[in-house]
Amino acid sequence: MDEKSERKTLDRRLFLKGSLVSTALIATSSVGFTSCDSDHNYPYDIIVKNGSVYNGIDSSPVTVDIGIKGDKISKIGEINEKARKVIDAKGLAVTPGFIDVHTHCDLTFIKTGWKRHLARLMPSWKGNYNYLSQGVTTVVTGNCGWGYGDIDEWFGLTESLDFGTNLYHLAPHGVIREELFGTDQPKELSKPQMDLFKKRVQEEFDKGAIGLSTGLEYAPGLLASTEELTELCGVVANYNRVHATHIRNESAAIDVRTNQVFARQSIEEAIEIGRRSGAAIEISHLKIAAPINDHPASLVLDPIEKARSEGLKITADQYPYSAGSTIISVLLPHAFRSSDGVKEKFKTKEGRAAIRTEIKKVFNYLAPDKTLITMYPEKEEYEGKTIQQIAEIEGTSPEKSYADMVCEDASPVGVFFGQSMDVVKGIMPRDFILTGSDGWTVPKDMTKPHPRTYGTFPRKLGQFARKEKILEVSAAIRSMTSLPAETFNMKGRGKLREGYFADIAIIDLNSVIDKASFLDPHHYSTGITHLVVNGKLSIENSEFTGDRSGKNLRA
Repeated sequence: MDEKSERKTLDRRLFLKGSLVSTALIATSSVGFTSCDSDHNYPYDIIVKNGSVYNGIDSSPVTVDIGIKGDKISKIGEINEKARKVIDAKGLAVTPGFIDVHTHCDLTFIKTGWKRHLARLMPSWKGNYNYLSQGVTTVVTGNCGWGYGDIDEWFGLTESLDFGTNLYHLAPHGVIREELFGTDQPKELSKPQMDLFKKRVQEEFDKGAIGLSTGLEYAPGLLASTEELTELCGVVANYNRVHATHIRNESAAIDVRTNQVFARQSIEEAIEIGRRSGAAIEISHLKIAAPINDHPASLVLDPIEKARSEGLKITADQYPYSAGSTIISVLLPHAFRSSDGVKEKFKTKEGRAAIRTEIKKVFNYLAPDKTLITMYPEKEEYEGKTIQQIAEIEGTSPEKSYADMVCEDASPVGVFFGQSMDVVKGIMPRDFILTGSDGWTVPKDMTKPHPRTYGTFPRKLGQFARKEKILEVSAAIRSMTSLPAETFNMKGRGKLREGYFADIAIIDLNSVIDKASFLDPHHYSTGITHLVVNGKLSIENSEFTGDRSGKNLRA
């Protein structure tokens, strides 16, 4: 059987398996709850009893009942009335559903080509199971200047799928810039161009985009000046939205023009944009990337803390791993890059030679065995292999293999092992750090994604809060719930309060942990025993119910 036939067979099996599991769950009763006759008009649909409730704000949990009616939390306190379903959460933590402010769930649909049509057949895809299994009930898309430029187009698609999680969307700067000004991008925008750009951002805000994202390491965002971004962030401030920014350079290399470390001066630029415009600034996936040059976490934390002490609205998000992931063309200098790979002029014989010369310099500090290819639609057999391994298979040099890959129509995605875990741990406990996966919606067993797509939230709770005690459990929960909701002005989400939406996770804190690894990523995390999304159970007794009750949310 050829590879395409195998994939079709696998997809059909997964679909049938998911359908059978969903049918079985509906047809059988489960342990841990009492189900009541649905014909009766009970005061609650679900009651969660006896759990240790973390409301997302306070440090200490309390044992209290939670009553759910429809999609809202109706009562918190002692509840003696009946419900259609009662969940006994004794010995378990009850928290707000987690909010992931930095995802690329939308890119899964954009970058998988014809395979995106399988979403309608695969429960794991349309259900967004890799996020539900982490306790995540709400995701933010449109990050790093990428994604859908039209929120209505994206939401129309997810509405037709009955997507599994709630969605907010950011207006992506890079996509809109390319939409307006084409592939031959101007470096400096004229006043009419700037006015047109601001009008487009306003249109997306009027349709409900929660903020503006930028990807300043990617084309065309790398062309945007501080002045351009400040003007656009004036619109962000006027709408009381958020500017989420992938800063210009996250590495500890030295900028020879200024003799400053790139990562620090890039953060200072983001802060200055916030200072001038008045916009709230969220720094995406805060890190120190290769070359690290042995800098401590204070390199990137100090300017943020100073700005916050001055009253500026600056926060950052972080994933709990020492490896990042993006398109591999990001390793090349700005002049080479297009929005999805490299410019056409570098796909010539001479251009490829120039690519080989530049990437050889990068390999001096990020060796070819430190980049793992995770998504390569044109050559799926290379997914899960390093650039070094691919070169050995092809019988050529790593530089040539890399040049061939980035010259594809779309650059493959890779994982880069180029960070220090000491820096990751140094950043994690600060009270302005949100949790964000920087992951994708991952159809089960497709591609070789970064394990953060399956494990970010349980890993932070299980590994770093429970085991290593890098931060308190309550602080970790706050970074996943009330802090992101407040930062992004999400109404009625992120806290357990009467009148709030019933997005609730029930967690065994003694067993919650990630199971995904870099070479074997397709494993759901453990410890999320129940998950309620808008008042309906998406996970029950650690099994997916097949219920997809996420909503498209607009600011």
